[in-house]
Amino acid sequence: MPGATGSMDVPPTGDELGKVLLEAFAPLLKETVIPSTIVVHLMGFFNNGLAFVRALIADEQNKGPNEAMQALLIKLQTCEQPGWFQAFLNALANSGYGHIKNIIEGRETIQDMTGFKRLLQLWAPQLQVVVAMEMLPHLPCLSDQDKEQIMADNRNHGNSRALLTLLDRVTRCEPGWYTQFLQGLRRNGYCGLAAELEDIKTEDGGAQDISGDKNDKEKEGEDKEGDRSDSTGSADSEDDTAVLSTTVEAVTTNGLTASNGVVQSVTTALQEVRIDEVAEKQEEEGGEKMTPLQAAKPPPEQRQLKDIPMRGYQMELALPALQGQNTIICAPTGSGKTRVAIKITREHLDGATTKKGAGVDEQRRVVFLVNKVPLVEQQCNAFLEYLSPKYDILPLSGETAADIPVGETLPEHDVIILTAQVLENALRDELITLDTFSMLIFDECHHCQKNDPYNAIMTRYIKQKWGEDSGTRLPQIIGLTASLGVGKAKSQKDAVEHILKACANLDAEWISEVVEHKMNSVGYNQKPDEEVKAVSGRKEDPFANVIHNIMEDIEKTLAIEASRRLTPEDLKPPRQREKQAYEQWVVTLARKGATLQNDEISRVIHAATNHLRKYTDALAINADARTKDALQYLDKFVAGLQREGFDGTDRDLVKHFTGRQDRHVCLNESFDVDLYYRWQRQRGRLETYAADEKYSNPKLDQLKYMILQAYAEKPDSRCLLFCKTRALTIALLTWMQEDEALRKLNPGRLVGAGASESTGGMTQNQQVELLELFTTGGHKIVISTSVAEEGIDIEKCNFVFRYDYVGNEIGKVQTRGRGRAEGSKSVLIAGREGGNVLKEKLNTIREKLMEKAMLQVWHMQREKHGDFKKEVRRLQLESKKERDLAQALKELERKTKKVRGKGMKLLCVKCKVFACNVSDFRKIKENHHVVVDKTFPKRIIIKPHPPKKIDDWEMNGKVYCRNCRQDWGIQMVYRQASFPTLKIESFVLEKPDGMRLTCRKWKKAPFEVDDITPDDISGMLETPEEEEESGDEEEETVYY
Repeated sequence: MPGATGSMDVPPTGDELGKVLLEAFAPLLKETVIPSTIVVHLMGFFNNGLAFVRALIADEQNKGPNEAMQALLIKLQTCEQPGWFQAFLNALANSGYGHIKNIIEGRETIQDMTGFKRLLQLWAPQLQVVVAMEMLPHLPCLSDQDKEQIMADNRNHGNSRALLTLLDRVTRCEPGWYTQFLQGLRRNGYCGLAAELEDIKTEDGGAQDISGDKNDKEKEGEDKEGDRSDSTGSADSEDDTAVLSTTVEAVTTNGLTASNGVVQSVTTALQEVRIDEVAEKQEEEGGEKMTPLQAAKPPPEQRQLKDIPMRGYQMELALPALQGQNTIICAPTGSGKTRVAIKITREHLDGATTKKGAGVDEQRRVVFLVNKVPLVEQQCNAFLEYLSPKYDILPLSGETAADIPVGETLPEHDVIILTAQVLENALRDELITLDTFSMLIFDECHHCQKNDPYNAIMTRYIKQKWGEDSGTRLPQIIGLTASLGVGKAKSQKDAVEHILKACANLDAEWISEVVEHKMNSVGYNQKPDEEVKAVSGRKEDPFANVIHNIMEDIEKTLAIEASRRLTPEDLKPPRQREKQAYEQWVVTLARKGATLQNDEISRVIHAATNHLRKYTDALAINADARTKDALQYLDKFVAGLQREGFDGTDRDLVKHFTGRQDRHVCLNESFDVDLYYRWQRQRGRLETYAADEKYSNPKLDQLKYMILQAYAEKPDSRCLLFCKTRALTIALLTWMQEDEALRKLNPGRLVGAGASESTGGMTQNQQVELLELFTTGGHKIVISTSVAEEGIDIEKCNFVFRYDYVGNEIGKVQTRGRGRAEGSKSVLIAGREGGNVLKEKLNTIREKLMEKAMLQVWHMQREKHGDFKKEVRRLQLESKKERDLAQALKELERKTKKVRGKGMKLLCVKCKVFACNVSDFRKIKENHHVVVDKTFPKRIIIKPHPPKKIDDWEMNGKVYCRNCRQDWGIQMVYRQASFPTLKIESFVLEKPDGMRLTCRKWKKAPFEVDDITPDDISGMLETPEEEEESGDEEEETVYY
């Protein structure tokens, strides 16, 4: 009732306003948001955050998302940590609910989609004929988490469950989902269903009332429209508060049930911020137009922040940057460089620093750049602790940035923590400019070289600084690193040059190190004890002996069959098959075979080298993991040949492993399958060897002993185990899970987000959850690739094992530094025969060389700072000359390619069938080479692939040769059009004169590819659907 509540003396602000808004919008949030998708972003705001997240996910599974969302809202209402409401809004935006965030902030009004939702619920029985997996590529409104859940339900429970999940998730999306759903039905052949659902729509685009009297509903709508006019003033009012008030009332008009008291209190609170007061505030501050929610924020002086505890040596590190200089901060791992960066950021945003960088006249904005996705969440939490709620902080990576308008979003925040590639893409696409920001901080800045995104950003910066736009204000540059390295330096002079080159790349005026407080810092940065454990290989290795015999047999076959076209030197393999030289010989032989005019012999060489590569991989697996893992890898390879279907060459090759003694007469009909039969003959023996403990791997035995010894001494230890590849992490995890003693440590696995889950990758949410479990002891040991080598901070980690894994001197420093707890230990377990023990000694030498070079640079910048700056500028000019020369050569090559590429066509590398002409290719954003020939779908097979969205394109299928099933590339969706995106290494290039050649990378292609045009895109929108193969085959396990 009007006037029942009375006006509020002081309108709620910040988190208090958040509590009122959450109560008002609770019905909308419960009907729309899947809580498990946002709660991971809020974990840091709750006590016992991990336990609550687990309980919430369990509630979502057992009671449904509505009940779980209610539990989350109650938890937020009692949250005492400042900044939780802004974090909640950011979590909505980062999880695909940006429209809900906008509604709460008053930027959008609610569009009633209840009728459409009810319609699909009633039509669920008729929709059971729809295949859920076919619909996913046509529903861009769904988030990655939505698609992951649908795919999981399809895999575990079948299409019916997956379809119900799809209907639930799609009806929670922002307005526009219904149109996408109908389009998806049509594109998958359900035109009848789409037409019937279309007919039910009313003339104004809504759905007919299917549960009550339409006339009553229309009258009710008119009554409510009148009520709205009464409550918000005259129709001519431009009061922005009315928009948000209307939004709050819209919650009750959507069939939801916010209490009258809540609506009245929110409306009253928001109407306290009248538009004239907002305008007056804007006029005083000279700012742009604000929404009522922005205007309701308390002024900066009322938003109290925690003090940043700084040690003496940390202030020494920060000082040059606080004085406004472009600075590289170089300090050991664990010294608190992130806290130093937070201190610099806060002083800069408060206006206390002397630097007058970009954006000072309007607003200071800081970008904190990271080079790995898991670091986004970690560093965001660190910044939130000391900068929230006074400053708005946005975490962003390639996964979360896919559905966000980056150019419009970044300037709306004070601190943006993001992966470097996201910023580089935005700069490249001219969505934003460098002068938008007043400070750029590069975490792990030693990566700023060559083709790294860090260096691409800084190349733009230096070009702008010294170019025609030199008058433009540019941001201050801060670099953070534990080690700048020495590159390929063989002397101290070369090492100094490398360090100065790093300064040139980052336009650094100073390298800040701990000098005055050196003794003070030592007590806080204890260097872990280091140990190298050299282990001899197996005394007997019958598995490897059998594999060597198989490879020798294939080599002899090649020497006979290919001798008519290749020289004896071409066909002579290196003696040691475990070395890189052998792998290179196989690759070279495959490329030469692909260019032969004789397709029969070319096919034999292709098949044989493919098998040799797999056996080389199996030898490597056997050396690093169990024989069982190597055998499973070969089983997977052979199963793939069977599934794709043998041609004659396959039949012959596989005879190497069968009991069939007869040799083929015709290579063209039996070669591949011959290999398969021979494999089957040997497999029984290999399985016996794999099961025999006598042939266990001594490196694994040593690793197990040292792990168990560590946990016997300190049961609450945390251990990081580094290894070379994603696939090896799987093999080691499987080994631990199958070992009775190691299984008790509940091992986990951490890898990068660059690959799909089906090929061993992880999503960002999975990475965050795993690190949280590691921190709290849910996982006592984590097996990781280099993704955890830099930046990951686990205070309780006290053991670091490197399993035959040695990088460069920087990697040595970084991995060692993951051991943060007192009494930490870093151990390298390496085979005596592999060369990693020697490589580790060389890295130790390079580390000492780097220390000497850093000391020389330190004296240089203090005693002869002018000379230091001249050297930095000299190196910048040299880099510019190199870039200019490279650009000129690239332009010359482009012109040459236009001539050389005329008339070229692509043939399948395996079966030599025609694929397309080079003129059929177009480039998307320089990196993606797509085919725009409308007849191309007739020559390919598309196999479904779990959707993976990157920037503004999505991968949703794998492309294979229709004739021989050779992997040709992927299918990507760009601007709603599907494009086959090919990898050039899967093809042979044929010139008009019949000459053939191969190419491993697109940048080396001997022809020019034009950029894609709007006409190309519209043309592909009209392309008939490609034929797809069934995706119901069981998902394969990746062993290596």
